[in-house]
Amino acid sequence: MRCEKRKLLAVINEHMKENLEKPYYGYSILRYFTVALIVGGIVSIALAIVFTTTGILILGLILGAILLSSGVFWHLSMGFVNNPEKIELLKDNFSDLLGNVWDGNGKVLDIGTGLGRVAIEIAKQFPEAHVAGVDTWTKRWKLFGMTKTGAERNARIESVRGRCAFQTGSALDLPFADGEFQLVVSAFAFHEIKVPDRIVLLKEAIRVLAPGGMFVICDLFSGSLLKTYKVKSVPELLEKVRRMDIEDVKYVSLNEAGVELGGLANIWEIGYLSGRRV
Repeated sequence: MRCEKRKLLAVINEHMKENLEKPYYGYSILRYFTVALIVGGIVSIALAIVFTTTGILILGLILGAILLSSGVFWHLSMGFVNNPEKIELLKDNFSDLLGNVWDGNGKVLDIGTGLGRVAIEIAKQFPEAHVAGVDTWTKRWKLFGMTKTGAERNARIESVRGRCAFQTGSALDLPFADGEFQLVVSAFAFHEIKVPDRIVLLKEAIRVLAPGGMFVICDLFSGSLLKTYKVKSVPELLEKVRRMDIEDVKYVSLNEAGVELGGLANIWEIGYLSGRRV
């Protein structure tokens, strides 16, 4: 009897702990980085004015202007990642899109899962789905708080750890069998992977996709980034993807999808690239 009581208390304590904890999906270091640039710029300009020697004045003003303008640019163009309302809007839009193209049955792969935000939301939205999140979790990303342990913690707090599994692996060589998944997704990961031709990322995502399965990639598709796919325009990219035995190939910008991130975020031409494997 005492043993049963202990087990019951342990379950209750675990449940209470999960309710008190909150998941962390943020990029707090980006906010600190932006503030550091702006403050550094102001300080450099102030010091340049104080030390009126011509050489120091010119150098300080130039350095200050560069730091200050860089900080303001990052705030205006990437500040949405630290804006809960913008992230919630983007998350809901992505979830709605998935609900329109997938029935929720089968296995899902989230490439570049980070802290598991997308993988966990899919598991919550589709109770029949089993989601795998893969990432390299390099030292650089650990500075952003991106760790496998963090993703697993979030899945536990969100009560989906039984249907979310995270493992280390490269998007260039996914540790999964051909045709293993009914849905492959990725959010803001492809542009971070440095390869001569990012088409190899799409090919690898398609390799693990089952016939009839869908992929949806949310990423930056500005002109400079399109060049990394060895194309000059979005229509050219879509045609390249079609030649990989993919049908229903589409690109929808966030503006077209009804998502307004504000500031200068539009310069990145963020959108959804999707298609279905034949």
